[in-house]
Amino acid sequence: MQHNFEHDVSQLEKNILPENWEWISCSKQAKMARYNGSPTCYFKEFIPKSRLEVIKSKFRGTRCEVWARQAKIGMEAGFEVPAILATGILKNKHHYLITAAGPSGAVSNFLVRKPENDEENRQEWIKAFGQYIGQMHKAGIVHGDLRAGNILMEPSQPPRFVMIDIERNSHHSIVPISLVKKNLVQLIKRISFKDFTAKDRLLFFKHYNCVYQRFDKKEQKELAFEIINLVKKQNLWGGSKNV
Repeated sequence: MQHNFEHDVSQLEKNILPENWEWISCSKQAKMARYNGSPTCYFKEFIPKSRLEVIKSKFRGTRCEVWARQAKIGMEAGFEVPAILATGILKNKHHYLITAAGPSGAVSNFLVRKPENDEENRQEWIKAFGQYIGQMHKAGIVHGDLRAGNILMEPSQPPRFVMIDIERNSHHSIVPISLVKKNLVQLIKRISFKDFTAKDRLLFFKHYNCVYQRFDKKEQKELAFEIINLVKKQNLWGGSKNV
């Protein structure tokens, strides 16, 4: 039986934590909390960045409405997103969303080198993740903030991936090359070569291209060098020794 969230939402809006809830750190454009009862789920209040966002939302929808729309697009394309348990508008006119929890760990927890990560499994997960991002772009889906932490993962064989923070996603018949580059930069920035080696990156890129099938060998090489240069230019490597 699903928990009745009506009272909880009224408390969370007042910055009061109901029983079994805890605050979750997030950006200034949101307020988040986790319910640790049954089922485990997440509350997210979407806080407009500016008055301009409020005006724009009247034409293209609020970030909450975009989240629901992009979730539908993703699911229809075969991708998993957290199920929506409740949604609505608070007294302050901010929209909120309550979603089911996905896997407890992010992709980054399992794809980097750690003593607890079995190397053989890790290599298979890197391949699968490259294929997953390739499938995403092939379906015309661009994640608005494709940090590895925004894809949850269940470390099974094959792994299960769940995309979160999708309110800035976009959908295209063909993904603009600028957005391909943007997503690939987002994935590798601030990840050190100690944790994710050059060999790991090449393995990911190989399996990404095997599925996406958009670029020939020459174009793949050019794309890889451009991604590297963009990351260097933005000084986004995971450490100063990596530039």
